[in-house]
Amino acid sequence: MIDYTWVAWFEELAAKIAEGGEGYLIERAKNVAWQEDGREDVPALLRYGDENIDPFSFLYFLAHKNTRHQYERVFESVHERFGLDSDFPDTAFIPTPTRNTLFHGGPNRSNPEVLWRLYRQAVQMDAESDIQPEVFNAALDIHNVGIPKLTQTLFIANPRYFLPADRGILAVLPEHEDVNDYRGYVATMEAVTDRFPGCHPYEINTFLYTLAGNNRLISREFNCFQISTNVYDNGTDYWEWNDEWSEEDRIWTFNENNYVYTGGPGQKRTYPLTEPERGDVILVRFGGQGRAVGVVEENDYAPGGWNRDGSIHVYWINKTASEIEGGLPQIGFSRAGEATRTAFRNTDAYQISFDLIDRLTRGNGIELQPDPETPAEESGTSFPLNTILFGPPGTGKTWEAVSYAVAIMDDQKLAELTQAMNRGSVKARLEDLREEGRVEFVTFHQNYTYEDFIEGIVPILRSKNLLYELRAGVFKRISSRASDHPDERHVLIIDEINRGNIAKIFGELITLIEPSKRSGGEDEATVTLPYSQERFSVPDNLYLVGTMNTVDRGIALLDTALRRRFDFIEKMPDPDLVEEDIEGVDGQAMLKAMNERITVYLDREHQIGHTYLIGVRTIDGLAEAFQRRIVPLLQEYFYDDWKKIRLVLNENPFIREREIESPIPGDHPERPVFELLPQDDPRWRDARSYEQIYASEHAEGSD
Repeated sequence: MIDYTWVAWFEELAAKIAEGGEGYLIERAKNVAWQEDGREDVPALLRYGDENIDPFSFLYFLAHKNTRHQYERVFESVHERFGLDSDFPDTAFIPTPTRNTLFHGGPNRSNPEVLWRLYRQAVQMDAESDIQPEVFNAALDIHNVGIPKLTQTLFIANPRYFLPADRGILAVLPEHEDVNDYRGYVATMEAVTDRFPGCHPYEINTFLYTLAGNNRLISREFNCFQISTNVYDNGTDYWEWNDEWSEEDRIWTFNENNYVYTGGPGQKRTYPLTEPERGDVILVRFGGQGRAVGVVEENDYAPGGWNRDGSIHVYWINKTASEIEGGLPQIGFSRAGEATRTAFRNTDAYQISFDLIDRLTRGNGIELQPDPETPAEESGTSFPLNTILFGPPGTGKTWEAVSYAVAIMDDQKLAELTQAMNRGSVKARLEDLREEGRVEFVTFHQNYTYEDFIEGIVPILRSKNLLYELRAGVFKRISSRASDHPDERHVLIIDEINRGNIAKIFGELITLIEPSKRSGGEDEATVTLPYSQERFSVPDNLYLVGTMNTVDRGIALLDTALRRRFDFIEKMPDPDLVEEDIEGVDGQAMLKAMNERITVYLDREHQIGHTYLIGVRTIDGLAEAFQRRIVPLLQEYFYDDWKKIRLVLNENPFIREREIESPIPGDHPERPVFELLPQDDPRWRDARSYEQIYASEHAEGSD
């Protein structure tokens, strides 16, 4: 159901913050029940000192708490702490895309003075005032603040005058220039609002946000209905003055007989009130005058008959009054015939709305397509439902899966996410998502079972009595949550997915994870679970992200059913992520040289990942990495074949050869034995030892 109850609530909250000032906000923000009782970790908003509790950060952080698991606790706490008089919002639906939790980039990366100036201007903005462009542009210079995030928060603070300039909004424009400053923002938002005449920014954003979340709102097969505002047939235009009849998100009729006379005595026609469905178009008129154009969200009218409280909930896309040429029907509510549709379409005031509808129906919704040359795994709007990140050890697959999950949840390109958020911010965002119940993390192993993953009967000891309980597994739990919140994305991360018995763990559900077999898919499928006997299907807003170490088991050995149901993204070592100058040692050239030799002497799946050397900046750190991680890994790879390990290291001094006499009579008197240098040997901390690993490559490259 369309809900605008949050608008007045946030407006009052924003005004109180602007009036109260810094100390007022800081004191109350610290006393909001951000966390559940018993949790000791500090909420992200409060981690970086009082100066970082600015109004933008506060509202942006609050907007992230609109999930089912946090809404009641957090919003009620804010309502109490700030002493708000506005009605408490019916739902937590705040149509603003969610990205990383913090508004700015963390400690010493904010500018509270600029943010407070911009905030006060925004809250006080009306038809007679405006924002100072230099203040807006200064806010954009703050680390980790861009046009989407800044304007999303302005929209929350003042939803009657601002729109978020994010992809959900910009998608309505066939062409638009990049928004880089306040001047460009104002011009772009004017272009958007021009396409929704008479509509409030919060109405526009809600409609477009719904399209971005579910672009099947308007289908090619939509029906069109007309309704007269002369509901009592007494010549009164109830659209103009009766707010009880025309709320901002609905229409209804008071004709309790559910019919209207259309001619002589006894000639009557029944109102088709039960017919409009989600996605149908409503044309509102008063005689020969147009009043509005809208799109149906939900229909309360039941087939059993007329209901005074029933209504048709509508997203208004045009609320302009205009004269309409051509004959229009006299009846109060009916399917709109060709003449009515043509009359509306040919009216200048409504032409833009029909152009918008045509665009939506041609593409079956506003498609938020990635740039043509952007790889699928980097697009925030085209993530596959099932993905496996695979590669050698140490290539950052698990961390990549975490970043990938956050990018999916926040509808953001992976490259943009990694540029805008540091590791700590990504981790904090993931923890918030896990607290909200939208992300789960599980690691497969040899003993992991169907009962752990889907559902099973587990023994429980209570008061020395052994009982048995049916318990849902992680996959069933997150599937249920995703089904309950179809407009929210959910992600299940499966680490080391190839270490488990896939056929045993997924069971019959391996078929249901296919996109076409999911709820709402072309070939939607359900199964009856063996323990609970419940009917079960996999929702289409649940993403599976797995990681796979190819050293343990290559893709070729995976179950065929798994391989064809997942998209595979290879993650290989990236030498560019290693320091180029480690006290004179070229770390990038060294890693590249070792991996080239491993590929020759073994295979490409056993290369050394860059994470083994990430963060190494000193010779001491390099010695520790080789002694504790790299050499033991090579021993495992080559089964202690020291000759090959020496070749990988280009016969540098770390492995020495000495000859000993054989203790067996008649045997060769001497044989070579290989051993590692003692850890305190100075050659571990000699730059020349590491330079030798890639010396030949540099020599060849210089020819």
